[in-house]
Amino acid sequence: MHRILFLSAVALCAPAAFADPLPVQTVTASPTRLPVEVALAGTLQAVNSFPVAFPQGGRVISVAVAEGDTVSKGQDLARVDPTQADAVLRAALANLDGADAALRQAQQASDRAAGLLKSGVSTRADVEVTTKSLFAAQASHDQATAQVAKARLMQDNTVLRAPSDGTITTRWADPGDVANPGQKVLTIAASGGLEGVFNAPDGVALEAFLGSPVTLTPMDQPDRTLTGTISEVSPLVDAHTGAVVVKVKLDTKAPEGVVFGTAVVGRLNVPHPAAITVPWSALSWLAGRPAVWKVDPAVLTVAQVPVTVSAYGGDSVTLSDGVQAGDVIVTAGSQLLFAGRSVTILAGGQ
Repeated sequence: MHRILFLSAVALCAPAAFADPLPVQTVTASPTRLPVEVALAGTLQAVNSFPVAFPQGGRVISVAVAEGDTVSKGQDLARVDPTQADAVLRAALANLDGADAALRQAQQASDRAAGLLKSGVSTRADVEVTTKSLFAAQASHDQATAQVAKARLMQDNTVLRAPSDGTITTRWADPGDVANPGQKVLTIAASGGLEGVFNAPDGVALEAFLGSPVTLTPMDQPDRTLTGTISEVSPLVDAHTGAVVVKVKLDTKAPEGVVFGTAVVGRLNVPHPAAITVPWSALSWLAGRPAVWKVDPAVLTVAQVPVTVSAYGGDSVTLSDGVQAGDVIVTAGSQLLFAGRSVTILAGGQ
């Protein structure tokens, strides 16, 4: 009985309690374009990187460099067993010595026959025979010389040398391994330029960002900042990572201390579609989802409408549905609101 009387008293008092319009602060919804910063983790890699290998192969007897070592053009990197190459060179030199002797002998015979012909002692047929022998000896000598050059090249190929300045990024062989002809032994990142390489999520139209500026910060040197531009976006998704490779070319040469393999964070300001943002204080709750109070400017009454929040900021939220440009949204004073209540807009409201 007492409970019924209490509820009746509240019901009788409610219209009087809410008869006066409630003062509220508002904001007029308008589309804004907020910059969205995307951060990607990656590494600095050489613009040009290439493998090096022995042309003829063999058993590796030494590898003089390790991953991370800096090398200069012509520097010895690795060697294979030269035993066979040395034997081939010795045989070629011996053959050349024999060809030298045969050529000298043929030359002397040709000169002697020519002299006897002038003296009338020999015949032209004898001269032709010695001339043919001289030509054959010269051909054999040339062939022997070519074999020596080939053998020297074979011997020289037992030493792997750096084709250019750079940094060893990968070592594929160790002493005792058998390297086949053309099988990579080392990978060298050529000096002269670095670029940032990042794995970006799929599903974004990354090609639209080609040429866009990117800020790069080394993870171990956060006080340093590099700048670059997006130079390449892979057309394919990496099967192992499920990401798209994005390359950023540095605008200037990397400073001292920032080297190949440095981990960096790349930051890119991505254009964001225009959207409506409201202060956090405008959010309320309706039927289990976010909502806001909208003011009908003609009669100054409110109605609660559900909204879709697409992004949360530090002091505001971005709405993708439920509010249109020009709507007047309550930002303060919503605690006592109910559907249809009259309000007054405080000075300072928009």
